[in-house]
Amino acid sequence: MIKFIERAIAAISPEWACKRAFFAENLRAYEAGEITRFNDGWVPVNSDTENTDKTQRDLVKARARYLENNSDIACAAVGGIVRNVVGTGIKLQARTRDENLNKRIELLWREWTRPENCDITGQQTFEEMQSMLLRRKIVDGEIFVKKIVQKGRRFPFTLQVIKSDLLSSYLITAPVTGNAIRSGVELDEHLKPLAYWINKKSPDGFVEFDPDRVPAGQIIHLWNRVQPDQIRGISDLAPVIKRLKDTQDYLDAETVAARLAACFSVFITTQTGAPGAMPGVRNAKDPERKKLQSIRPGMIKYLAPGEKVETANPTRSVTTAKDYVAVQERLAGAGLGMSYELMSRDFNKSSFSAARQGMLEDRKTFEPIQNFMAAHLCMPIYREWLDTCVLSGLIDIPDYSTHREEYHAAEWVTPGWSWIDPQKEVNADITAIQNGGMTMSQWCAARGYDWRDQLEQIAIEKETAEKLGLTLAIHTPISVQAALSNHVGNNNDESEEDENAGNDEQEQE
Repeated sequence: MIKFIERAIAAISPEWACKRAFFAENLRAYEAGEITRFNDGWVPVNSDTENTDKTQRDLVKARARYLENNSDIACAAVGGIVRNVVGTGIKLQARTRDENLNKRIELLWREWTRPENCDITGQQTFEEMQSMLLRRKIVDGEIFVKKIVQKGRRFPFTLQVIKSDLLSSYLITAPVTGNAIRSGVELDEHLKPLAYWINKKSPDGFVEFDPDRVPAGQIIHLWNRVQPDQIRGISDLAPVIKRLKDTQDYLDAETVAARLAACFSVFITTQTGAPGAMPGVRNAKDPERKKLQSIRPGMIKYLAPGEKVETANPTRSVTTAKDYVAVQERLAGAGLGMSYELMSRDFNKSSFSAARQGMLEDRKTFEPIQNFMAAHLCMPIYREWLDTCVLSGLIDIPDYSTHREEYHAAEWVTPGWSWIDPQKEVNADITAIQNGGMTMSQWCAARGYDWRDQLEQIAIEKETAEKLGLTLAIHTPISVQAALSNHVGNNNDESEEDENAGNDEQEQE
C-alpha cells in the first residue's frame, strides 16, 4: 500500500516524491534510532532529570546500601576510592603572605579538627568525617553538612552531618516565599538552591514530618551534577548495582554447589522404611510451608520402599567461576573508573608496566575527586571557620575585613601514593627537581607532606647530629659529597706515592 502511494505521488509530482525520499533516508541515518523487532521493547523517554530521578532515588540508594553492607566486591570498590582519595585526611596549608600567621592558623586548625571541636556529636575528627562523607556521597549519591555556630565554646564553629533521607519530599511550594520546592530543595527561577527543607529526627529514631527551612548558605551539599536540570544526586554505584548483585548471587550459588559436592552421604533402601522413624518427621516444613530437605557430610539416610536417589552431576568448575567473577569485576571497575587490580586486589597476573599503567589511570580517577572534596567541602568550611576564629578573638588579624580573600588563601595536601619501583621514581624526581621541573613543595604535596614541616624537621635533625659530632650524608649536597670523595681519593693517592718514595730511598741506602 505504501509503495503504491509513493508511486502515485511520483507520477503526480516528481519533486514532492524526491523530497519525501530524501527526508525518509535522513530518518534512517542512525541505526541507533531504528525500532526493529530486536529492540522494540527498548524505547526510553527523555524527561526532566529530577522527575525521573526522584521516583527511583530511594530504591537505588537502598540497593546500594545493601551491597555496601553485604557484597565484598562493592565494599572493596567503595573502600578503594575512600582509601585513595582521603586516606589519612586532606590537610590544610595556609597560604597568606605572613609565614608566622600561617603557622598560627595551621596550629589552631589542627586543634579544631579534634572530635570535641569540629563534630557536633564530639565523636569524629575532621579527617574521619571526610572519609564518612565521601563514602556516603558514593553510596547514597549525596550527603549534607550543616554549618552551626554555637556561642560559649572555644571554637564556636561546628559541623552536623545530615543524611539525604531527611529531606522533605512532600512540599511543593514554600509557605512564605512561594518559591518552588523540588525533592526538598527550594529553588529560584534559575534552579539555584535557596534553602533546604529538612525533617526533624528524634533521638529514638522517629522522623517528625515537620521540616525546618535551612538557608542554602548554612548547608554544604556534596553530590555530582551531570545534567543541567539536575536538582539532587543519585548513587555513584547506580551503573554497576545490577552487575554487583548478579555476581553476589552467582557466588552464593557456587558456594552452595561446593558445599553439596563436599558432602558424602549413604542412602539405604529397606522394605519397611527407616527403622525407628517418628511420625510426622518426614512431613516437617519450613516457615514458608515448604518440605524441609537437607544433606549433611557423612549422613546416613534410610529411604522408604519405592524411593530411590537420583543425583544431578552438573559440570561445575572453579576455573569457570573464577573467570566469570574476574570479568564482572573488570567491568564493574571500568564503570567506576577503577582498574581490575584495585577492584579485585589480584596482582598475580599483572606485569610491571601493566600495573603501573593501571595505577596511573586510577590516579586520574582519584585526583578529580580529591579536588572536588577540597573545593566543595574543605575550602567552604575553612573560610567560615577562619571568619569565626577572627570574630571570636582566637586569631588577631587587624585588616582581616579589608583583605579577607587574601587571608583565605590555602592549599590542601592530599594523601600521597607510593610507587611500584621507588628507586626509579625517586631518581626521576631528583632529576626533575635539579632541572627546575618540580619544586620541593610539589614533591612533598604529591606524597602528602607539608614542605615547611619537612624543612624544619631536616634542620632539627641536622642541628642534633652536629651537636653529637656527626656529619650525615643526607645533609650534604651531592656535589659537595662528590668533591669530598675526590679529595679523599687524591689524598690517599698522594700518601701512597710518598710511602713508595720512602721505601725506594731506603732500598738505595
